[in-house]
Amino acid sequence: MEQQDQSMKEGRLTLVLALATLIAAFGSSFQYGYNVAAVNSPALLMQQFYNETYYGRTGEFMEDFPLTLLWSVTVSMFPFGGFIGSLLVGPLVNKFGRKGALLFNNIFSIVPAILMGCSKVAKSFELIIISRLLVGICAGLSSNVVPMYLGELAPKNLRGALGVVPQLFITVGILVAQIFGLRNLLANADGEFRTSRHPHPFTTTLGPLLVFQSYHHRTGLSADWSLLTGWMSLGGPCC
Repeated sequence: MEQQDQSMKEGRLTLVLALATLIAAFGSSFQYGYNVAAVNSPALLMQQFYNETYYGRTGEFMEDFPLTLLWSVTVSMFPFGGFIGSLLVGPLVNKFGRKGALLFNNIFSIVPAILMGCSKVAKSFELIIISRLLVGICAGLSSNVVPMYLGELAPKNLRGALGVVPQLFITVGILVAQIFGLRNLLANADGEFRTSRHPHPFTTTLGPLLVFQSYHHRTGLSADWSLLTGWMSLGGPCC
């Protein structure tokens, strides 16, 4: 009898819970890992783009130190944005809820993807720097909100198993970024990255975003947040 009661108390992995876990991790944590590593492989080509853009404006090429400094600022904007994003976690999850905060967080991923895609046409490396800051905010938010959302959505006996899924997708994102940066695998006859045929490889994150936006609205709200805010008493959905 006690074993039956214990089995009744233990939750199980339902289809909705599995989809919510995979979609949240793929749409948010994957982007975090991808943008961590995506900046490494095309570094030389992007510095060349910086130099050519500067030459088109001034008629002179940048010296090594200003170019290195400008590229360092570009790379460092991502962790700085992550710091800002981590400070926004509390206000956003309290105002919009865990699921709502993840949906709102897509703004900080869609906008920089578009800006990076337009940077080559606009011949503006400033757009790339701003985009790295915005996508850093996205990473700072997702790295905190996704584990919080999944931890409150999952039953107690599955929280540990589902809690490692975001970390797994961060690793997968880093792996995908490294694969996209292989010159021998994804390069043309001139040795140029095929990703340079479209403005920047950072726009690849639009794919996970479309999946996230298409299916995440079908998943449930966090039970803990619903109870705290009284959403369940109003007839709102909950997993």
